[in-house]
Amino acid sequence: MEKISALDEIVDRRMIYYPAFSIYKEIAGFYDFGPVGMRIRRNIEREWRDLFVETIGALEIESANILSEDVLKASGHVAAFTDPVATCSQCNTPYRIDKLLEEFYENKGDRKSASEVKKLGIEQMEQRIEENRIFCPKCKGKLSKIEKFNLMLKTKIGQGETVGYMRPETAQSIFLDFRNLFRSFGLKLPAVICQMGRAYRNEISARQHLVRMREFTQMDTEIFFDPEGEQKGLGYLKIEGVLNTKVRFVAAGEEKETEESLKSLLDNSKIPNAYFAFLIYLEDQLLARMGIPREKYRFRQLEKEELPHYSKGNVDLEIETHYGYIEAAGNAHRGDFDLSNHSKNSTTDLSVVSNEKKVMPQIVEATLGMDRLFFSLLDNSVAEDGREWKWLRLNERMAPYRYAVFPLQKDEKLVEKARELQKRMIEKGIPSYYSDTANIGKRYAKADEIGVPGCITIDFQTLEDGTVTIRSRDTTKQERKKIDDLL
Repeated sequence: MEKISALDEIVDRRMIYYPAFSIYKEIAGFYDFGPVGMRIRRNIEREWRDLFVETIGALEIESANILSEDVLKASGHVAAFTDPVATCSQCNTPYRIDKLLEEFYENKGDRKSASEVKKLGIEQMEQRIEENRIFCPKCKGKLSKIEKFNLMLKTKIGQGETVGYMRPETAQSIFLDFRNLFRSFGLKLPAVICQMGRAYRNEISARQHLVRMREFTQMDTEIFFDPEGEQKGLGYLKIEGVLNTKVRFVAAGEEKETEESLKSLLDNSKIPNAYFAFLIYLEDQLLARMGIPREKYRFRQLEKEELPHYSKGNVDLEIETHYGYIEAAGNAHRGDFDLSNHSKNSTTDLSVVSNEKKVMPQIVEATLGMDRLFFSLLDNSVAEDGREWKWLRLNERMAPYRYAVFPLQKDEKLVEKARELQKRMIEKGIPSYYSDTANIGKRYAKADEIGVPGCITIDFQTLEDGTVTIRSRDTTKQERKKIDDLL
């Protein structure tokens, strides 16, 4: 728990993220992100776009946050996007029962039973609640019968009775736009379309910081392909190089991880096709760029009972945090479920012509949760090494600033020189910030806390020979360098 407390302390003090509208009665599951948090998130976005958009030649769109009820009936969300919920008979607190059972077994150290919960139906869950005499964690009241609770946030559109929903995922708009984008841009199969944006889910019990939120950001990649066509490279990536990549993998029905190449996983039908392998490869590359150690994440094949209603096979990317392994991305083989259903319900033919034949493309997707990636990065970056403060060991790709620029003291000439250097850095595209508040030791500590790799101090020697002191965040060692060597 010590490290969680340390992260809480850094996050709160530096306003990296914080509960939304907190001056009023706080509602769990909504967060704002401060300037430092936004910069780190933008760095993750940049790396995602480089890998998932530019590298594989994808199109990126931005679509509406509200979807009509007709769209979500066709997608299956109105009928099937549910969680099992029971309410306390005394204090009326609602609980997501699968999570309550998982926590109960984990607290007993019964990992086998905890992992089996995902396979249980409603009647079996009720039986487990009864057998184990599980009551409301708050007041020990008896829990009600389990009901299915739809997780979508419903709204009315205009003054009439038109029903809409805040979109529960960013994927549906990609499916709706696919045919027109295919024609307008002269695409060929396989075609890749991406979107980054907000999604909304009415979580029963939003908790665990950014792990279970009601408003969050998804980064979605959809690969449309001909199921009878040759599976080949995407953009600048060749299939041979991708399949040689090794990842940590947990197969369905297994508890232990193995390290296997994507080719081995493909040959043994643990992943459905080569395009699916591309998505896992890109996620592995993204986490490497973020600086999350390989031993801290794995790919897990979902059990049959866990699969979403549309899926022909799922593999989750899970990252180890102090809450255990959390799902940070879902990779799914959606088949032609979405395009076929939208074709039928909209009476619009969404098939396309590929290799001189009419094809209803199948789809594999990668949906990454920005907020969980962001939280996992921070959680795995908290460092302590005998200093009086905890700090974030972020690599340069993820750090909010490359340098902090400080005048040694509030001398007019030192301030002017420090301001001039910071301005030149910004002009050169080197992220940096200036501060002359508090003594130099406290400024070093504040820079360490938010993960700034280096602090530059302007002193009186700078005025004489154009050199500055650079202090390393990781080692705290200092060295002098010429200003021109930094630019």
